[in-house]
Amino acid sequence: MEKKKLTVWESACIITGYGVGGGVMSMPYLTERTGFAVSLVILAIALLASYVLHLMIADLAVKSDGGQIISCLSRFLFRGKGKMALTVLFFVLMALILCTNLAAYISGAGEILTELLPVPGIAAKLLFYVSAAAVVLFGLKAVGVSEKIAVAVIFILIGVLAVASLFAEHRAIALSGTSGRAALAYFGMAMFAMSAFFSIPQAVEGLGGEEGKIKKAVFLGLFNNFVLIIVISACALLASTEVTEVAMVGWSAGIGEWAQIVGGAFTVLAMLTTYWSISLALGSIVQEQTKLDTRVCWILATLPSLMLSLLPLGGFMEFMRLAGGLIAIVVAVMVVPAYRNARNEMSGSLAGRYGTTGVQALIILAYLLMGIGSVVTV
Repeated sequence: MEKKKLTVWESACIITGYGVGGGVMSMPYLTERTGFAVSLVILAIALLASYVLHLMIADLAVKSDGGQIISCLSRFLFRGKGKMALTVLFFVLMALILCTNLAAYISGAGEILTELLPVPGIAAKLLFYVSAAAVVLFGLKAVGVSEKIAVAVIFILIGVLAVASLFAEHRAIALSGTSGRAALAYFGMAMFAMSAFFSIPQAVEGLGGEEGKIKKAVFLGLFNNFVLIIVISACALLASTEVTEVAMVGWSAGIGEWAQIVGGAFTVLAMLTTYWSISLALGSIVQEQTKLDTRVCWILATLPSLMLSLLPLGGFMEFMRLAGGLIAIVVAVMVVPAYRNARNEMSGSLAGRYGTTGVQALIILAYLLMGIGSVVTV
């Protein structure tokens, strides 16, 4: 894979693409149960916590000379005789988490494609896999440009549906909810929808480690998803015949048949962007740890997810909950302490005043709550 510089916006779109696929589309379902006003407050907290954590990861990547998360932890967290064993264990765990994520998007996209196209489920999954994996083969710049184009199309599609929602039959939007469980589940999914942990090293690499550009890219990448969540949630609550777990189903049904096609296209495209970001990150991690040929790493990063998606292991939401819970635990237990060590060992920090001990403790708490919220049923 040829390594070329990314623009700030391309880097931001890689970060946006990582989270836009599953969590964003699940938010209206949880918003209805939490209450719109309460959800906005929770979402703002999730954005702030996510931004600080992603700056910490970017700081680790810069201080480890552009290393992926595993090498960052190996340098700043793992110590003593067990360092190699912990590195290998973490590598296996990360591969499992990311493959589970990728399989979720293949499964989800396959379900949507069978509704849009006259193809059976297996063929739909294969079609999505080939379309998604092919872009990643050409490397970081190809993914950055593809993400930039896809994110622009996503905003256009959502804009069309948002305008159409204004002319649909309206429902009342509840401003507050009564369930603490719903609020916790909302927080967990909000954190997951703005989680792009493993795409941060790609942004750092693509921007040449320039701190000012990295900060802008991280904020813009997360803020894109923040805006999408608000717009999708408000419009889905307003115009849906029924607010469904995958928002586009009920939302497009409330607008009209044409909107189902637009909504389906958005859903598949959102999953495609996420697959690009995650598989690019996984391929980079595999190459860093194994030193294998780039094309071999590409196969190892993408093919297992296809195989996993073909097994009867549960639906789209089950995959999302499992992956979200695992990622939360890993981040809370490992990334923040690694950042703390890096801050003590090397001068300077991308997180600045947001990286103090008190904030570190709050970030750990936030991601532990994310892990709990990701498995709460409402």
